[in-house]
Amino acid sequence: MPPSGFSKGTIEGLLEFVSDSYEQAERVYKETQDSEQGKLAKSIAYLEDRTRQTAETALDGRISEKGIRGLVTFVTGNFRDLIQEIQQGKKREGYALKTEVESIGKYLSQFKL
Repeated sequence: MPPSGFSKGTIEGLLEFVSDSYEQAERVYKETQDSEQGKLAKSIAYLEDRTRQTAETALDGRISEKGIRGLVTFVTGNFRDLIQEIQQGKKREGYALKTEVESIGKYLSQFKL
């Protein structure tokens, strides 16, 4: 039994967030000459900065710095993992984002809790 708050709907929501963040990274950085790893690195920097700024402002001190760091880790962790997978040869440069979006979609279609 998963911990409270980790229902099928919330896990699906997290995976949808990750999938959409990958799709948006591909869209936003499509015209750049960066490698896919470069696009991922730019996405990490952007998401880290915006998540921190937004959380600090919107949550008005109700979430500690430790909690905000945890949120930043969640929001950027999938991008960091994908860079590592490219570097380790587990994912192919130039196709990693597309592959991940397809994998998440397939996983979500079969996901049961």
